[in-house]
Amino acid sequence: MRNVFDQFQQPENRLTHALMASLHEDPKMLKGFIQWAVGDRAPDGDLQVVEQSLPGEEEIDELTEQQRRGLPDGWIFNQEGWALLIESKIECGLDFDQISRHRLTAERRGFKQIHTVALVMEPPEHLLDPALKVRRWTDLYMWLSSESQRFEWARRLREYMGVLEVRLVKDLYLKTGTLTTFTGIPFGTESPYNYMEAKRVLHLAMDELRLREDLHKTFGIDRSAQGRTAITGRESSAVWDYLRLARSIEAKNFTEFPHLTLGVHREFVHAIVVVPNGLRSDFRKNLLGQGLESFRGIFCDILAHFNKSLGTVKGAIPWVELVQRRYPSQRSEPFIDALLEFDLRTSFSELGSTEPSPKLQPQWLQSIYEALNDRNANLQLASGVRFPYDRCPDANSRAILDHIARAWIACAPLVNTLIPS
Repeated sequence: MRNVFDQFQQPENRLTHALMASLHEDPKMLKGFIQWAVGDRAPDGDLQVVEQSLPGEEEIDELTEQQRRGLPDGWIFNQEGWALLIESKIECGLDFDQISRHRLTAERRGFKQIHTVALVMEPPEHLLDPALKVRRWTDLYMWLSSESQRFEWARRLREYMGVLEVRLVKDLYLKTGTLTTFTGIPFGTESPYNYMEAKRVLHLAMDELRLREDLHKTFGIDRSAQGRTAITGRESSAVWDYLRLARSIEAKNFTEFPHLTLGVHREFVHAIVVVPNGLRSDFRKNLLGQGLESFRGIFCDILAHFNKSLGTVKGAIPWVELVQRRYPSQRSEPFIDALLEFDLRTSFSELGSTEPSPKLQPQWLQSIYEALNDRNANLQLASGVRFPYDRCPDANSRAILDHIARAWIACAPLVNTLIPS
């Protein structure tokens, strides 16, 4: 079914219509928007909202009459001469002459207190109109997120911005920047997993994580390297992407080196360091060549780091997994022939950080060592942290970004063993 906001062809007009329609439906949200947009309290009394028209006139065709008369995209006003003019831009830059014409139009119609605001992807380097307030679409998205519990139409508009962003990326209209920003993983019991939404939040999260100084300092992240060229998985229950180490830049294939992977799954998000099957032989020797106790020592250090940085995070689980896969073709989903996954706290009872602690079962970690040491199949090792949506409230907030970064950093002993500095 067509979304109630999808009334126009041009993306700018779709967004403006969605915004103005939402503000029209909720006067309290409208006053909050004015405070956010202009940094000043909304005027008392009734306010009216129009789009693609002048106050007191019928709406007119968006492609002919609006262009001819130079109308603002949105207009909020009252009968006492107060007005807020809204200009929306996505791919096009701001035209300050156009803003001046909008203000002149309002003056000619008798408005005395005139405010102007532009919604853009990125503010211009030089603001030629000091009276113009410039706000990012991502700023609007953050404001809507903060108001979604109070206003139903704020929640609807926030969700629509995510849907529209996915469409614009798919249609190659939105080539740079985003309309939304990362506010958490939105899945859980009341909000089931959705592939397109998972792909969107994964993209936003990775954009922020790629720039984190703590990850760069710990691992030497290649910030210029984009991860997966195409995020697929529509028919599966997860999407994932990775950060590449700068030290792997000359490798023919990124799977010769460990890498940091973020996976958004149906029931959880996890941040893991992946030790791929195609790992260089010298790295593999560094990991396994000193024997089982040395191997256990690596994971003992990982758990100690987890307890220090994430031990108090509700629902966080230190995780280890070994998977045996085979691929029928290069782009197909693999067959999972074997999977061993467990809470790392089962391996070291003295380092358990929860009450009650998981039962000690050190054979799981020993089994991984033995399988890797006598490898006859495609085996991938991974260690990190799992954050289940139903047990980790922080998964639904921006706080999860810090937790993801700390989860990877906790696995630094594994990377440092594989690739000594």
